Amino acid sequence: MAPSADTVTTRQRLSETTLAIYAAITLLGVTAAASWKGLFVEGSEFVVIIIATALTVAVAHVWATVAAHRLVRHEALPRAEWRLELRNSVAVFVVGGLAVVTFLVATALGAELAGAVAFTLLMLVAVLFVVGVVGGRRENRSWLQSAGLGLLDSSIGLVILLAKVTLGA
Repeated sequence: MAPSADTVTTRQRLSETTLAIYAAITLLGVTAAASWKGLFVEGSEFVVIIIATALTVAVAHVWATVAAHRLVRHEALPRAEWRLELRNSVAVFVVGGLAVVTFLVATALGAELAGAVAFTLLMLVAVLFVVGVVGGRRENRSWLQSAGLGLLDSSIGLVILLAKVTLGA
């Protein structure tokens, strides 16, 4: 029995959302580590780190899907599934693009490199907060409960930042 269109759409939305959350968390970890380890001294280098990280996450996701499909189903990933996974990977580039734009806007407004990086990291934490709030509202929770979920979801980003500051600095 073939899955219904609603099931496919829901699965795709779950995959896109999962990738966006994964991208935000990964970008937080990588950019925080790169920042505190002094792996860049110019804004252009920071932008390259963001783009390279987003590209790596997208490629890793698609390739993991291909490999897992072969291992579990014992056959190549169908062309339609390739297209779907490539399409889902756009979510990673949206989050990466938001990080680049945030950084560029902060620097255009006069922020020093460290300040622009910090602003970018906070924006990534804010993405996680918005995920929690939107999820809570879609569950018909109150605004207060939804804000609590936002704080819970963004806490993973804050824990990453805290760990990087504590262990990496």
